[in-house]
Amino acid sequence: MASAANIDVDATQHLRDILKLDRSGDPVSENHRKSSSINGELNGFISDPVAPPDATSVDAALLDNSLRNVEMPFSDKQVICLSGGDTPPCIEIVGKDVEIVASSDSNICSKARGSNKVKIQPVAKYDWEQKYYNGNLIAVSNAYLAYATRGSNGTAMIRVLSITTAERILLKGITGSVTDLAFAHLNSDQLACLDEAGSLFVWRLTMENGKIIDEIVVHIRRPEQDLLNSNRRIIWCPYIPDENEESLSEDSSQTVALLHEDMAEVWDLDIIRANHSVWPTLLGDIKEGFTAVTGHSGCLSEGALSPDGTVLATASHDGYVKFWQIYIEGQDQPRCLHEWKPHNGRPVSCLLFCDNHKKQDPDVPFWRFLITGADQNRQIKMWCTVSWTCLQTIRFSPDPFSSSVLPGLKASLDLSAEFLILTDVHRKVLYVMELHQNQENGTAAFTSISEFLLTHPVLSFGIQDVSRCRLQHTEVLPSEVESDNVSGEDTLEMDEDTAVLIKLFCVHTKALQNVQIRFKPHQGPSTELAALSSKDENDDLVPPDQIIDVGTERLPVSESLHESQSDSLRTSTEFLLLPTNSKPKLLTPDAFMMPSVTVQQVNP
Repeated sequence: MASAANIDVDATQHLRDILKLDRSGDPVSENHRKSSSINGELNGFISDPVAPPDATSVDAALLDNSLRNVEMPFSDKQVICLSGGDTPPCIEIVGKDVEIVASSDSNICSKARGSNKVKIQPVAKYDWEQKYYNGNLIAVSNAYLAYATRGSNGTAMIRVLSITTAERILLKGITGSVTDLAFAHLNSDQLACLDEAGSLFVWRLTMENGKIIDEIVVHIRRPEQDLLNSNRRIIWCPYIPDENEESLSEDSSQTVALLHEDMAEVWDLDIIRANHSVWPTLLGDIKEGFTAVTGHSGCLSEGALSPDGTVLATASHDGYVKFWQIYIEGQDQPRCLHEWKPHNGRPVSCLLFCDNHKKQDPDVPFWRFLITGADQNRQIKMWCTVSWTCLQTIRFSPDPFSSSVLPGLKASLDLSAEFLILTDVHRKVLYVMELHQNQENGTAAFTSISEFLLTHPVLSFGIQDVSRCRLQHTEVLPSEVESDNVSGEDTLEMDEDTAVLIKLFCVHTKALQNVQIRFKPHQGPSTELAALSSKDENDDLVPPDQIIDVGTERLPVSESLHESQSDSLRTSTEFLLLPTNSKPKLLTPDAFMMPSVTVQQVNP
């Protein structure tokens, strides 16, 4: 047993408060159920629960189409070999340990055509270097689209477009390359950027007389002796809309975290602007309004701020995910609330909390489920943050017969946390994985994957919207049936005529494109995961071969989507350093669920 000195109990209590873990009757905390075997549906070859498949069995399964979509005995393991075509449009995930094998058609050298479920519109032509970018090359809001580019002399710049008018401007003054850029949220007019020198830019964008006006509201420069570094990230504090809020309050999100190699900073932009009005301002001249934290031994890859900005979660290539209590004001140092290695020490490349940022239910805790990724997201895990147990593991692997290049995946959740979208920088493909959560049962899992072939690999993307739309069976149903109105509440329920419409902007190797993907998702989770879904278990699936010449009809929802031609572009202090002889802090579930003056320490 470790003493209370090893873990700060007050800080731990704060994390419990953030996660709302002091609720009685949580079935997971009372008795975490062991995962049972699941009926596996193999869309490829069969994996033995103990031994991996040999090359012969893999080859035979890939060549024998009769093995695809075959119901197999219950198993925790599932292997899905993607085919590259539009049928089946959606493959059910029924395993807890799943391997997804890339299709040969997604190979960058393949002559296969793009999916007919993907509609594209060119926005800009530019040759981006094909590599894995740690940050974002593109940022999307409801009014603007911003992306990193270079001038004819090679100088890095940011191009900003008005989505409604196509008016454009250039933002300059960047040193080296743009390492990351992001809007505070979809409805925000604040655009933040980090460059390789570590300088922070925040612009406020407005439209006046049809022109985009940019105002620099924060510009902080680091010492010139600091080396250029491409491993820098921007993390805005999430904005959670109030259902009673008619319009956004100005500058509603003003806390931002910056990741610089192995160090993080959290800034309160309100305090910075209150004390400074001349830009740029040198970092050494700023005395309050931020806290600098260190504690990782590897490059920071991803982070997340709690909605109130008091807890920072960081993921690093040192294999750790850590939670820190943040004090921007005062002299208190950040405190480690929890740390563990989700992928057994492998470099962590993804950290996504499965919170609904479109509409937050006050009875639903934040940060209840967590997605982590390792090795450029070739391995993805779903976690329960109450028991700190892994609920599901997904692994992506190359097609062994067409390419040995390992996947390099960029991942992002939509605002409702219902769909995880991934692109492979080494393949011309986009994946959509459906996610189901059940707060009461403490379960969450990916229940399906859809593959969409593209014309070029996607290096970076920004999601504008994910919404429901109606399938139009134009060869089967009369027009008056196709145009039946559906209420906004009905849009939340999936039926046989409902599809999903994803709008996003994608940076390809050759161009920036407005991309729309329309597809029919999996109707519900598998039998063993049925508790994850609130849908009626009796809802019937429409077999893929019965969907003929489908079109889309938008369902009337509160978040209206503009379909006009002008909107065609729319998507869119120090860390508490651990003594060298101390063991890593890893809290057992009881430490979060029960008040105690001592905390058990567990070796990873």
